[in-house]
Amino acid sequence: MGAATIVTLIGVFLVVVALAGYLTTIALTLRGVSFTLGTVLIGVRAIANQTAPVKGVVGDILSDVVAMDSAFKGLLAKGQVDAGRRGALTSGVGSRSSRLRGR
Repeated sequence: MGAATIVTLIGVFLVVVALAGYLTTIALTLRGVSFTLGTVLIGVRAIANQTAPVKGVVGDILSDVVAMDSAFKGLLAKGQVDAGRRGALTSGVGSRSSRLRGR
């Protein structure tokens, strides 16, 4: 064996050791990332399980809001009709709000 062969073998050995070191570092980093990802996944599943009943409650709230909306629209329409009748009866007197403002 010549000197060039020994230097080449030492160079190859050093490259293999460096690659092994990098691969070990990458494997350890991926292990940590995998653990963290598993922890986050468990947390997300726990949140999903805890908020599952909310869907039914939100549906109930939505139906109540729709019922209130229709009731308020009915009251608004009734109030406009009543205000129209009062306006016809007191057309020369002026409305209460205009009297309060001083007009």
